[in-house]
Amino acid sequence: MLTHKPWNPESLLWLGCTFMLALAPGAAIAGLFEDGSVAQMAANVTVLPVAILVAVAVWFQVNHRFYQSPISLAAAFGFNRKNTGRCLLLGLATGLGLVLIAMALALISSLLIKAFGDQAEPQKLVTLIAEESAKQENIGTLIFFVVMAAAVAPVAEEILFRGILYPAVKQLGHPRVAVIGTALLFALFHVNLLTFASLTAVALALIALYEFTDNLLAPITAHAVFNACNLIMLIWQ
Repeated sequence: MLTHKPWNPESLLWLGCTFMLALAPGAAIAGLFEDGSVAQMAANVTVLPVAILVAVAVWFQVNHRFYQSPISLAAAFGFNRKNTGRCLLLGLATGLGLVLIAMALALISSLLIKAFGDQAEPQKLVTLIAEESAKQENIGTLIFFVVMAAAVAPVAEEILFRGILYPAVKQLGHPRVAVIGTALLFALFHVNLLTFASLTAVALALIALYEFTDNLLAPITAHAVFNACNLIMLIWQ
């Protein structure tokens, strides 16, 4: 059971505002590049996790200085629970299982989208990685996108969605809203109709894993394994 997190509701406004302020210049820089180019995509995938991590850093400082609610990173996200090995194993198993579930849901989503006369399209980043993996001269670019997708994004997204937003909303007395709302928000965050159902299911599983272990390391591991497996299959294809 996830232990009580002393999130201050007012300080969450700082989190949101800081995230938007950090996102704005990055988005402006990305807009300078040619639409759909590798450079623009690289800027986009860098801006989001950087904005999240900057917002979280400011949020911690606000809690400490303005609301007298000091809390360490380890205590906030359960890294001090002394169950690291268990979390890594559970994260690995969950991540592998989620790959199969997500594939099935993505297939069903694709069939439904086609049934309504529309065409299902993968995420632009997925298409770009597939294209870059076929070019031997662009191995550096491919490595960059793989590291961002399999390592940086899971850490940043888990800190924001499961580490802060989920327990914060739950603490306000709305556990169902916390579960469903943050899961849907996580899926919407990736802006792709084809993966909406599968990513919602992934988010629900990651919330359950965080509740079960009370250590954010578990969902971070599962998220990283999930992304890495999808990347391996994509590059292999």
